[in-house]
Amino acid sequence: MNLYKTSLILLLVCSLASCKKELAIEPEQSLSDQAVFTSKAGAQAALFGVYSTAQVLDVFGGLPLIIGDYQADNVLFVGSFPTLQEINEFTTLSTNVSIAPIWQNHYRVILRANAIIDRVPGITESGFTDAQKKGMIAEAKFMRALTYFQLVNLFAQPYNCSAGTNLGVPLVLKEFAGEIEFPARSTVNEVHLQIKKDLEEALPDLPATYPGAADTRGRATKGAASGLLSRLHLYRAEWAMASTRANEVIAAAPTYVLASNYAFYDANSAEDVFTIQMTTTDNSRTGAGGLAGYHRPAAQGGRGDAPFSTELVQAYLQEAGDRRLTISDSAVASDGPRRRFTLKYFDATTNADNTPIIRVTEMYLNRAEALAEVNGINQTSLDLMNTLRRRAGLTEWTLTTFTTKETFITAILNERRKELAFEGHRRMDLLRRGQPLRSSGPTASISKPCVDPKVILPIPQREIDINPGLKGQQNPGY
Repeated sequence: MNLYKTSLILLLVCSLASCKKELAIEPEQSLSDQAVFTSKAGAQAALFGVYSTAQVLDVFGGLPLIIGDYQADNVLFVGSFPTLQEINEFTTLSTNVSIAPIWQNHYRVILRANAIIDRVPGITESGFTDAQKKGMIAEAKFMRALTYFQLVNLFAQPYNCSAGTNLGVPLVLKEFAGEIEFPARSTVNEVHLQIKKDLEEALPDLPATYPGAADTRGRATKGAASGLLSRLHLYRAEWAMASTRANEVIAAAPTYVLASNYAFYDANSAEDVFTIQMTTTDNSRTGAGGLAGYHRPAAQGGRGDAPFSTELVQAYLQEAGDRRLTISDSAVASDGPRRRFTLKYFDATTNADNTPIIRVTEMYLNRAEALAEVNGINQTSLDLMNTLRRRAGLTEWTLTTFTTKETFITAILNERRKELAFEGHRRMDLLRRGQPLRSSGPTASISKPCVDPKVILPIPQREIDINPGLKGQQNPGY
């Protein structure tokens, strides 16, 4: 049985501020939440339901990662979906039908996680220990934190725009109990604080590993929580904590070990800190497909919508022999010409490629960048980066390679771009650094963080219309 697959449970959840009491009718072959939260087995099924909901295309099944690369400068989006073209061209409308399910499905994950957190402590089944309950709650808190982090990154300007005092997303921290509430948007700082709280509370009760590889890589662990905390602190320019949390993962060998080559994708290897697990029968399954559906050409079952940008190809060609460029091939794109496509995702038929969320490589990059911010050109950062550069077949850097702290950090960020391409990081890496999402082309002048409104997504108009708490809280420009 797949890690996330559940067949006898459908928790009562709904999109934020759009629940109706008549939804309490139980579907066939499902159990009410009252029946679910009476046993360890029911609670475990509900927890797997959180992970399963996160698989969908609109959450961690692929679309936010794809937007994270094509709304920036890694991907040339050539697909025919008008609503995705709007995002690509920074002409998005609040009625965009691709954005509404992103919002709704993120909150479905959150509400299901809330149910675990609220209900599991009250289960009195004999043999269901306090330690087991705490472990389930910790997993749910990790998933809530991860989901809120992606949500606030999509719908709010980054922390650096106003030190986090700008509007984020509504915080909903209780399960839906039948009474509709209309929460307003919390600030980015408030959302970040809740993410930090969830992760720090989860850490003591999460295991370092599980018995199987799919569980260790696909369920919340101490390493996954530390890795996400590292990313949170990095986005907030809290350099010392970003470095410390990243090192917690790096130091956890042999559980986490940097891969020696680039054959680790979809392998549940020691390179993977946390991935969303997919199989041929349990995956993001939508008409648009998953990551490979966008990143593979039609000849291989995909759409051919998301090839390399010219700028990304040039980044790889800056130094001869960059092995990371070999994780690609040339094929006909959906707009007709032959273009370069990534080979990180290859199953466009059944969408069984796992979604990479946190990797050891990112921890090397996080720590190197954070230490460079604090110490300038330093040997530890150089050692971390040279490990990555040796794997890529490139020459090592020395203390005399760079003359300033600024050029060193720019080089680290360039390596980050090439290592994490097509994994959804590029957009936020540019925004958190105050850099425009596009440096060339017709949209370059309207892609600046903090200034240009449509570098972030609009709150879906339906949510504005039905939630009085969101009145007057639409993102500027929408």
